[in-house]
Amino acid sequence: MKTIISNPIDKTSVYLCAGLVSAGGALLLNVLPVLFGAFAEQFGYGEQQLGNLAMAMNLGFGLVALASVLWIQRVSWRVISTLASLLVAAALIGMCGGTAYPALVLLMALAGAGTGALYALAMTIFGDSSQPERAFGFKLGMETVPGALLLIVLPVAVAPRWGLQGMLITLAISMLLMGIASLPWVPRHSARRQEAGEPLPVCRQSQTIAWLSLLASLVFLTGIMSVWAFLELMGKKSGLSSDTIGTVLALGFIINAGGGFIASSIGLKAGRFLPVALIIAAEVGGLVLLAQFSSLATYIAGVMCFLFSISFVLAYTFGVTAEFDVSGRLVVLGALCLSIGAAVGPAVGGLLIETYGYMAVLLFSGACSISVLAIYGAAVLRSQSASRRGLVPL
Repeated sequence: MKTIISNPIDKTSVYLCAGLVSAGGALLLNVLPVLFGAFAEQFGYGEQQLGNLAMAMNLGFGLVALASVLWIQRVSWRVISTLASLLVAAALIGMCGGTAYPALVLLMALAGAGTGALYALAMTIFGDSSQPERAFGFKLGMETVPGALLLIVLPVAVAPRWGLQGMLITLAISMLLMGIASLPWVPRHSARRQEAGEPLPVCRQSQTIAWLSLLASLVFLTGIMSVWAFLELMGKKSGLSSDTIGTVLALGFIINAGGGFIASSIGLKAGRFLPVALIIAAEVGGLVLLAQFSSLATYIAGVMCFLFSISFVLAYTFGVTAEFDVSGRLVVLGALCLSIGAAVGPAVGGLLIETYGYMAVLLFSGACSISVLAIYGAAVLRSQSASRRGLVPL
């Protein structure tokens, strides 16, 4: 049985500090467009070279996230946060010296590994909550805020005065603050260790539900990232200026954070499926607007509907994974889903756009979202059936 009384995870101080750890894990991915723009300006890197840097970062992120299943419950969470933050900060500082391209690829992979460890750690901490949907809604909203602020500060206040080196140092300091300063309030270990001797049927039924919800997260992220990578190009193709598009996307980033916080406030008041179904319907509506927009107002409406859905939907899919992951290990694979989605989504999107045009990638993203409803719906139905029979923890 899952204890819902005096859970040490469900404290405001832990939520805030674990949210900062999660923000550290997502930071490089969030500021990647600005960072890569600075790399291109200073070193003259082309799209393929920048793409390889992104691949190296995602590879490091994904491999560590996958490996964390083996040690995330065995090593002190404070030690993980400290070492991972130091690794990312050291890699960022190492990039300041104008290193050769192969060395930069290695440093990006190390930075990705550190952020992968931080993100996996945050997934595990919030997965221990007695109210995972609310916990993950807060997490996903919280992790977006520092990235949104730095997206504004880096190009406006830092880059014009201190250049790429100033940006890298700012990111390194931010990583240290988010990963280490909150250590006194980050728990050392999980509050819910799986007891030996639990009946096997409970494990099988619960893990099936957790795996289905994890699959829903992966499909959703793949569809989202296939469009996210090309939102700016869609706007430019229709004649919008770069400044206008940048403002819209920055606002959309904040709206995305709001989606997470709203999901956190709603929790299970309306059940598990209905909120997700409504928001995915709104997201598909946003894709329809993006497919035929002819004005700035239509573009803004489409982008807002699309981006609002991300944190909201993931709060529920990650929440179900955490709720029914009786081992406490599968939930960390949410970080791997993020890495795979960030790598596969843009690759599929680019191929579809080059072959069939922008309409094809919008259709692909919509098909992914509809598939998510089917997969996630199956997980919810199984959870309701198993709960009635008393086969899963309540």
